[in-house]
Amino acid sequence: MRKKLFFGLALAFGSFAFAQDLPTNPEPGKCYVRCVTPDVYENQDVQIMVSPAYKKLKVVPAKYTTVNETVVSKVAGEELAIVPAEYGTETFEVVTKEASQRLVKVPSQKSRDTETVVVKEASYRLKLVPAVYETRTFDVVTRPAYQKVEIVPAVYETRDVVIMVKEASQRLEVIPAEWGKETVTYKKREYGSSISVVKASFSSDFETIEVKPAAAEWQMSEIPPADCNSSNPDDCRYWCYKAIPAQNEIVPVQRLAADASSVRTPDCDPNNNGGKPCGEGTFTRTIMVTPASTRVIPIPEVTKTIKKTVMVTPPTTRVIDVPAEIKTMKRRVMVTPPTTERVEIPAVTETVKKTIITNESTRVEDIPSTSKTFKKTVMTSAPSTRTIPISQKEATLKTTKLVEDSRVVETEIPAVYKTVTKEVLTKKGGLTTWKEVDCKLLTYNNLNINWNLGSATLTEAAKREIDSKLLPILQSGVSVEIASHTDSRGTASSNEALSQRRAQAVTNYLISKGINASKIVSNGYGERRLLNRCKDGVSCTEREHLANRRTQFRVLDQK
Repeated sequence: MRKKLFFGLALAFGSFAFAQDLPTNPEPGKCYVRCVTPDVYENQDVQIMVSPAYKKLKVVPAKYTTVNETVVSKVAGEELAIVPAEYGTETFEVVTKEASQRLVKVPSQKSRDTETVVVKEASYRLKLVPAVYETRTFDVVTRPAYQKVEIVPAVYETRDVVIMVKEASQRLEVIPAEWGKETVTYKKREYGSSISVVKASFSSDFETIEVKPAAAEWQMSEIPPADCNSSNPDDCRYWCYKAIPAQNEIVPVQRLAADASSVRTPDCDPNNNGGKPCGEGTFTRTIMVTPASTRVIPIPEVTKTIKKTVMVTPPTTRVIDVPAEIKTMKRRVMVTPPTTERVEIPAVTETVKKTIITNESTRVEDIPSTSKTFKKTVMTSAPSTRTIPISQKEATLKTTKLVEDSRVVETEIPAVYKTVTKEVLTKKGGLTTWKEVDCKLLTYNNLNINWNLGSATLTEAAKREIDSKLLPILQSGVSVEIASHTDSRGTASSNEALSQRRAQAVTNYLISKGINASKIVSNGYGERRLLNRCKDGVSCTEREHLANRRTQFRVLDQK
């Protein structure tokens, strides 16, 4: 009963196949493949936002600079400096013995002189009566009386006399200024603010993109029914119109849960600084509490006691009379003059030497005072003070100044899109047509691909081989099988897997070139279809093994 059912089903499919029209005007020796016009798809690029746009905040910290600030560490003031009195040395004379006088006796002066003394007076005589003469004596003062002065010397006594050798003066004593300390507050550091960034937060999600829509195609069973009576087993195979489900691509995406934000916090809060202002420093400054002054200290005069001779009684004189000296001389004196005839008789004179004595006298001679020269220190200028300005002292303190407060640089991070290529059906196929093909393509054709040992990666040379030999055939609308084989070296399972990966690598490359995946069947046969004797346990050359390592393609007859 089962055999009859399968036979009836096969007969139904066979009658369906033969009911289709064959190619018109076929040429002998030509091969035709019945193609079902494919659905025409157009690849469209769809952009999926896998990561949303968000803000990225970057904190630029506050900029500070260190500045040397000059402050007054000691205020300006004044000091008094004593300008000492100027003293000069003067010489002065102290009369140790006052001026006086003394009388110097001027002795009488004796001088010799000649005097003609008439010893006989002129007379006349009478010739007749001679004169009567007589001799008389007379006194001649040879030294007149004079007075002699006798000096009574002055009376002196020695006394103690106090003299001033240094005048009284003054000196100034400076009462120095009183200084105190003062604590001064200054701005030592300026504070900015710190910014903390709360990064954007994301949530993970997925988006499903239909990259290939659902379709359907005829597929022939690989094994014919066991009770097939036809010499051609393809006549008994089953044809099924199988649905090809849509192909979806799940793209992981990120959703923006919260954008980036920033929180500004002052670097110093007075509330957290014990209530003290932030950034204040103190330094100690010297200030003048009481200015300098002076007080006057008298300097007494300096005296010296010396001996001084003082005249108590001035010198005087007393007069002593010295009597005149007289010499008695004789002379003849006419007593009776002659008479009768007067005969002039000249006087007879005699030269007499006499001593003339002048009276003694005194002359006053001044006795100069006796003085002694002393040196004394005299204050030429009184002591004074001069004001010496005390310049203020400055100290250099390092202070931190805020140049620029912290800020937030906002950078827009653009959304990240992923381009997904999806196939969009632009023209529905499904019509059966006949297409002339090279008869050789209906059997397996080798692709000149030299795979690296154990690798399933296409080289650039392999890609050029596919582009030139296989891609144009697929672009004509036919379906092909990609078959990959290995040699017998290695285990059968590993060879099977390796050949399948290589066949799939060719398929993936064709899909990347725009070929619909439904047009490609990829099969890996491993070491099941060896072309020569080189099976397991047989020693072969490398050339013989190379013949088995092959990748082939053939056009499939879509009946």
